[in-house]
Amino acid sequence: MNMTKSHPADASFLARILCGLVIACGAMLPSPLLSAEEKPPVTRPNILFLVADDLATRLGCYGDKAAITPNLDRLAAEGVVFTRAYCQGAVCTPSRTSFMLGRRVPPDYFRKHPDTMTLGRWFRQHGYQTFSVGKIDHTEEYVDPEAWDKRVADVKPSVHLGPRTPWHEDLGPKRQKVSFIGVAATAEPLLDHARTDRAIEFLERERDASKPFFAAVGFHSPHVPWDTTKACFDAHDPAAFAVESTPADASLLPPGSLRDEPGMEISEAHQREGIRAYYAAVTMLDEQVGRLLAELKRRGLLDNTVIVFTSDHGYHLGWRGQWCKHSIDEQVMRVPLIVRAPQGATGATADGVVELLDLFPTFCDIAGLPAADSLAGRSFLPLVTDPKAPGKAGGCCQWGNGRTIRTARYRYTERTNGSRELYDHERDPAEYFNVIDEPGNDAIARKHAALMEKELGPRPKPKVGSGSR
Repeated sequence: MNMTKSHPADASFLARILCGLVIACGAMLPSPLLSAEEKPPVTRPNILFLVADDLATRLGCYGDKAAITPNLDRLAAEGVVFTRAYCQGAVCTPSRTSFMLGRRVPPDYFRKHPDTMTLGRWFRQHGYQTFSVGKIDHTEEYVDPEAWDKRVADVKPSVHLGPRTPWHEDLGPKRQKVSFIGVAATAEPLLDHARTDRAIEFLERERDASKPFFAAVGFHSPHVPWDTTKACFDAHDPAAFAVESTPADASLLPPGSLRDEPGMEISEAHQREGIRAYYAAVTMLDEQVGRLLAELKRRGLLDNTVIVFTSDHGYHLGWRGQWCKHSIDEQVMRVPLIVRAPQGATGATADGVVELLDLFPTFCDIAGLPAADSLAGRSFLPLVTDPKAPGKAGGCCQWGNGRTIRTARYRYTERTNGSRELYDHERDPAEYFNVIDEPGNDAIARKHAALMEKELGPRPKPKVGSGSR
């Protein structure tokens, strides 16, 4: 049973109450209690924004029994797990550009329009001390120089990792490298350990106690190469993983829908080793999150810090032979999203649809700040305080050879060749069977097309000469 606690949605609510008390008391006293200059400042929460890379919802708090993620599971138990959170880009740059700008724009938008307001700059301009380490915006050319009081592009581990083991397809006429697997004796040679160290250093030495902070930590894991510790690697049993196999009667996709066509042929035993490495990298990432939570608690900052954990997009571990992202389907579009807020619910799940595009206005709402102009997202703070509140009509993405919308039950996709797909998640959560031609589903498709057109604009004309398969 979910236990929830509700508090005012933002600090401005408390400010209004205090203001009312001052006015009421002033009516009974010979002079005002506080002058305009002496009004107490609004206390705003700190915000810790944690972003993983290539992480699908393969966490214990999402029901994955093979995952070993005790710290993220504890964070979920103290906050809200969003079960239908969707990204706006199938690879890093478009996704991160979208949520850092709060807009539906192409990935190079900020480079062409450097005056566009960014998440970090907005908080910096509104009195927050801003800090980031690792991959948040993406590479240097996408970073707003006015966003961060202190930005650490990256840090080098103090110890060298050493050689990694290549992991590639081992059947078929070609051999294609998919990833490398790095297993270290301790965490010191790992990039995410070093990034966590640097975030802790910010809390120890650089934090301005006179201001709230907005700190963003961009982790590498579980992006390739899959790096982890021997302890995390050994904790996972390859036999515990479910290996995906494409049904013989699965619907075919138009050319260009997947990065690897046909999908990779990899033996089951070898697949299990790849999945093991991915999950071990996630467990190592979980340990770094645990270190940050412990540091906040040690410094007495946990109770006034909102923690948001997510990923830029998901990842395939064998779906239709894919070991990558690069496609607009459920396993890539759906991302983990966990929010622990002092005024929020605890141990709860929110099933309403939200988008990463909504992060910018949500952070503003949490902090009691006005929203920046021209944001396309919508605050999901109401779902943090009341997880049963409704979400958005759908989550949209336009990428590659099509565009897609995910609603509570369906995913509807339009391809550039004019073909359409409809997947019913009550019957087919893995999206193997296109039911667009089933009786009665055309009306459902039209409704989804209208929702998507409202967000993304009119459907582009089909490209001539592109067939379907």
